[in-house]
Amino acid sequence: MSLVAPTPLGFERSPVAGASVDDLDLAALEAYVRRRVPGLGAEPGVHERAAQRLGLIGTTGGQPTPTVVGLMAFGTAPQVSRPEWGVSIVRIRGAALADPVAARLDAEGNLAELVRLGLEFVRANTRAAPNLLVPADLAPEYPEEAVREALVNALVHRDYRLSGRVSLRIFNDRLEIWSPGGLALPISLDELAQHGGASFPRNPLLAATARHLGLLEQIGRGIPAIRRSIASATALPVQFHTSQTEVRVVLPSYINASMGNVSGN
Repeated sequence: MSLVAPTPLGFERSPVAGASVDDLDLAALEAYVRRRVPGLGAEPGVHERAAQRLGLIGTTGGQPTPTVVGLMAFGTAPQVSRPEWGVSIVRIRGAALADPVAARLDAEGNLAELVRLGLEFVRANTRAAPNLLVPADLAPEYPEEAVREALVNALVHRDYRLSGRVSLRIFNDRLEIWSPGGLALPISLDELAQHGGASFPRNPLLAATARHLGLLEQIGRGIPAIRRSIASATALPVQFHTSQTEVRVVLPSYINASMGNVSGN
């Protein structure tokens, strides 16, 4: 069991050094602000002030500056300022990190774009097999709902103070998603594995923003959704591993489980 202190309160609202509002997708930001704050007028500065109240824009030297959450959620290229905020994705032809790499992608973009790129890579680099219950249908190697939830959770709940990137690794027999930073207090690995965790997100503002963007289940329900999705495809369980510096989610391959194949594509 490993417990790690949560990110300091207010860190998510911290302005990102070197970034400016020109680094944001202002149309997407305005649309989001209007959804969150109905009845906004059209007077100058109203959207900026609302974005500040939502924690998406701060100030640096009197100038409006994207916050950590604002840049991650609405940045056009967040990795220009923070390269570690991307996702390293790799398809390994085997079951160990030392095995040959078949495909690789350093995904960059805001939160929604990272999720889209990750799912596209998984679709392109995994297989499908006849559904055991309905042989005429093909079942994906990894249920997309499970991959999506695991990836979004990794991006939303990672420790943004650390320099490592989220990593998605596809092996012949499993898919692993690794995120920097241990579990946030008061969550334990036992609670995570047995009960799906509780509603104590490391980054509550980013989690709330992701939920309002339609990227995240209600806080505290992502892990149960992953387990439910995997359970519908295979009897093998989802595995959770944690340390002081990482959280790793392991999804079993439907094809490997159904065919006993470890040496496929």
